[in-house]
Amino acid sequence: MADEMEQEAGNLLSALTPRPRVAFRTRSVEAVRSLVATGAGVALLPDLVYRPWSLEGDRIESRDVSGTLPVVQVGVVWRRGAPLSPEAHDFIALSQASRGR
Repeated sequence: MADEMEQEAGNLLSALTPRPRVAFRTRSVEAVRSLVATGAGVALLPDLVYRPWSLEGDRIESRDVSGTLPVVQVGVVWRRGAPLSPEAHDFIALSQASRGR
């Protein structure tokens, strides 16, 4: 959700001094990619929405900023009684194995 991404980015940026200036706000990830690709700034986005180009074909570079970043909690839900695919079982097992890292 765009609202959650903005809140999480704000939490991350609050640790920086001086705090970076927010020039634009948008709910469009494509707009963010385009602005970054044209050199208008930088963006903090989850890996899930990253791809190395904008719609206009400009290249976008990704940098790992992990480390002492806040943990994002993830929940897994499914319909009670519904069979889970092998991929869903694998995802749940991987999630449980990563817990506490």
